[in-house]
Amino acid sequence: MNNGIYKPVFGYLLFGILWIILSDRIVHVFNEKIDEAFFQTAKGALFVLTSSALLFVLLAIHKKKLCISEEQYRYLFFSNPNPMWIYDLGTLNFLECNDAAVRQYGYSQEEFKKMTILDIRPAEDWEKVRETTKRMPETFHVSGDWCHIKKNGKRIIVSIKSHKIKFNGIEAVMVMAQDITVRAKYEETIKEAYQIEKKLKEELQQHILLIKQAGLENQKLAEIVDRINNIVIITDPYGVVTWVNKAFVKITGYTYEEAIGNTLHFLQGPKTELGIQKKIMESLEKNRFEDFEVLNYTKDGHEYWVSLNISPVLDEHSRLERYISVQSVITERKKREEQIRDYNEAIKKLAWTNSHEVRRPVASILSLVDIANSTDELQEIKELQSLIGKCTADLDELIKEMALEISRYEVRLSESTITDP
Repeated sequence: MNNGIYKPVFGYLLFGILWIILSDRIVHVFNEKIDEAFFQTAKGALFVLTSSALLFVLLAIHKKKLCISEEQYRYLFFSNPNPMWIYDLGTLNFLECNDAAVRQYGYSQEEFKKMTILDIRPAEDWEKVRETTKRMPETFHVSGDWCHIKKNGKRIIVSIKSHKIKFNGIEAVMVMAQDITVRAKYEETIKEAYQIEKKLKEELQQHILLIKQAGLENQKLAEIVDRINNIVIITDPYGVVTWVNKAFVKITGYTYEEAIGNTLHFLQGPKTELGIQKKIMESLEKNRFEDFEVLNYTKDGHEYWVSLNISPVLDEHSRLERYISVQSVITERKKREEQIRDYNEAIKKLAWTNSHEVRRPVASILSLVDIANSTDELQEIKELQSLIGKCTADLDELIKEMALEISRYEVRLSESTITDP
């Protein structure tokens, strides 16, 4: 509980009690020299004047402290690098917004205050927004990911965090919106890549089944397999390559003649997982025909990832005759996964900064504000104001560094998206 709220009341109460005790004694001392009725009237008038002056001073000091505290909190709101706003829970009108919201959405402060939160949402989300505000909890609330629309019509995906507050006597909600459009697009790209890969695997399984059922000689088998865009490699039971299709030649850069007679080690390089070929052979020996993801190298040294499936081909006596390996190139998907991991690491780093680095100056500011609320000395309040200003400057510098780091990473991420094949 903030004791500063009650100081003016306690001060006034103490003054009243002292007045009652001392004034009666003064009346008793001077009652023979001064008319008692006159003295009682003067005493009452003096009490009213003195107590009014005291109450005015106490309230002025308390108001000054409140103004200092309010100014600090307003600074934290307006200088936050993420868009923030406060809206009326009843009418959904914007009541206040910070500079980051102005920069992000393109509306001015005056334009925001003439709008509702529905004006930055697509029409298909309006009913859902209304239902969400009706069920708004009293405490801090993560409202999830939403689609917002900027003034120029561009749609972005934001992560919303909300908290109910009282703003100028109005029941309102304070909101922070973090733009996650880039991350959302990459996650959607990964999902699409997985779906495409799943479809390709199903098609490959059908091709493998057709190849097994056909039981054709090498020439006829080659005519079928050469029509497949995926890499197809046929080896003998010991892993020596006996045939490759045209897709193999096109993707790896090796000719048919260079591939024949080699084991698949010749496709591997410095970053290929050690012992991957041994793992594959052990799996085949145990009749576990699993999918493997392997990093291979083209003839000119470029890396490419493949997802491979190996199936045995048996002769009429059920003896192992050869292996057929069908491979799909998944380099793009692996690159996307790496970019997502990098992005998540950057988010974790920023989250750590938010939870550790930012909390230090904020905690200092809150502590100094509490100290300021507990003192009536103007000199001490000025010193505390100076310290609060220094902490605020440190916080502002830290917020600028965080915003710059986010901007740098988004630029790198955008450049990688543009240059990806």
